[in-house]
Amino acid sequence: MRNSANPRQATVVVEALTLSREQRVQRLRALMGHADPAVKQLTIGIRDITSRQYDLFVMPLIRRHWPGMLSDPFAVKMRLAACDLYASAPYTVLFCAPQRPLSVALITHLGNRFALPNVVLGLASRVALNVLGRVALADQHRRIILIAAFIAMIDHAFDHCMDDPPRERGRKLHALLDGDWEPDTPQLELTRALQVEMERDLGRLEREHFDQAVRKLKDWVDSEVAGLTGVADPTGVGHRLAGIEGTIDGLLFPVHQYAGERARPWMYEVSLFVQMLDDYIDVETDTKDGRLTPVISGEWTFEDIARTWHNTVAGIEELARAGGHAAPHYVRFIREAYVLMLCEVLEGMAAGLAD
Repeated sequence: MRNSANPRQATVVVEALTLSREQRVQRLRALMGHADPAVKQLTIGIRDITSRQYDLFVMPLIRRHWPGMLSDPFAVKMRLAACDLYASAPYTVLFCAPQRPLSVALITHLGNRFALPNVVLGLASRVALNVLGRVALADQHRRIILIAAFIAMIDHAFDHCMDDPPRERGRKLHALLDGDWEPDTPQLELTRALQVEMERDLGRLEREHFDQAVRKLKDWVDSEVAGLTGVADPTGVGHRLAGIEGTIDGLLFPVHQYAGERARPWMYEVSLFVQMLDDYIDVETDTKDGRLTPVISGEWTFEDIARTWHNTVAGIEELARAGGHAAPHYVRFIREAYVLMLCEVLEGMAAGLAD
């Protein structure tokens, strides 16, 4: 833990706590701006896929292992996190990737070549995603939503469903991830069931990427334990880095053959920005819970949040160009779709749906 006499830290704590939650949300809205609503059909197309896959593959596991969740407020939060936040990222990357599934490749080629209005590109993209979601990449769709739900579930289980001391929580989750411990609560049973399903029938190359993601996930568990036991984080980001990298490594591996490595650092930065949003909005809650987040410690200022946001926007533009989509109108379309999705995430957080 850093010394509270640090001038930067003291300034940030005062600033954050003198603004109401609504005032902080308004600052974030002003920072992120407004996207062109004409691109909304692309975001609807992505969430049509994620919602359909959630109903097909996640809901049966919930009913089997933790049916009580269906009457718990977390059910809404889990669906939002899985469908609207986590699972949306790999599909967004496909529209910038150097290699693309056929239906997406057709639309991106036409969109890059012809200066079509955003509303036309949005509708065409939704049609392409509808085809993609129903007739191609069945294993990838299934894994993306299972991984997204797993990320939301294991985070919730660690924070809200385990009464053990931090180190014992860590030991149990390591054993759960290794398949060496039989979960003893419905919440952890569901967590394990999601893991079993998302790694079912992996090929050799997929297994390598999956195992890498699980190693990062174990690093996240260790970092959560460290944060709860008062261990200082030498990186100065409140033990957030492992969770950021673990989340993205998990989400990227199903589409790695299309996206390649170039998308990874951008997705890391987006995940970092989302964590910054969460910490900046929830200052009062985190203070009450005794959670020393990087916002409260002074490591993340509003200026840091703004810089990270602008980096992610510039990053999605560069990702589109690097994937062979250099036409300014297409780059602008992809940027506006990204901004719209993140603004929707912000509104979900502001409403408390992602707490």
